Amino acid sequence: MNKVLKIFKKAPYPAFLTIISFILFTGLYLLFTLTVVNPYYIKGLIFIIPFLCFGIVTFYTAADKLSITASTIITSLLIFALGIGMSIVFIFMSINAALTTTVDINRYERVLKVTGYPNNPLTRCFPDKIPADAQNISFHYNPAFLQGGEQFDLKYTSDSVSINKYVKALSQGAKWIGKSNDSNAENNGINTADFYDAGYDELPEDFTIYLIEGKPYKQNNWNHGKISLIAISTQRNEIIFHAEDW
Repeated sequence: MNKVLKIFKKAPYPAFLTIISFILFTGLYLLFTLTVVNPYYIKGLIFIIPFLCFGIVTFYTAADKLSITASTIITSLLIFALGIGMSIVFIFMSINAALTTTVDINRYERVLKVTGYPNNPLTRCFPDKIPADAQNISFHYNPAFLQGGEQFDLKYTSDSVSINKYVKALSQGAKWIGKSNDSNAENNGINTADFYDAGYDELPEDFTIYLIEGKPYKQNNWNHGKISLIAISTQRNEIIFHAEDW
């Protein structure tokens, strides 16, 4: 404790910024490793640079190898340079995280976690994990950014027993049931583009759509809205989960 007090007495300016920069590093590192789909475990370490720089200045100042005047000037220049540099890095990494589309099925559970599952109304109908017996799996997640919409897609084939369990449950709980070409499908916010990332330009006739949630931001205006649905083909034993906020 005495050594710490001595350091603060000799180099209060850089010592204070050393502590502040370490706190900022901890917060930013946790932000970019715990709250994004693709964690920046290595790249996130770049935010430790200010802590190291201010720490070195503090060390040399406390050891009387830097005068107070020189220490103050160097610290002030570092604040300016590192402030600009780290701000640019933060913006770049934030944008990159927000624009990175994820198709890795191994990231599925992490995507759900960082997007608020199971309390997220968009994905509450999604399974908490991809079933072990699932085959022909495809997954797509596009995060929201500015005016860009957030989108989730999961598709897989399974055994008929599992598929029929979904059909039975959804037949009682869905808000709307029908085909993609039904006359009122569009009125419920459903269109053919919903299934593009599941591999279908147009959803085949053997699929039945179960609408879980559909809400336009303006009444009867689907230019923007939220939708969550499941499409099932008992003929193919295939199920598609789709959710979007655009």
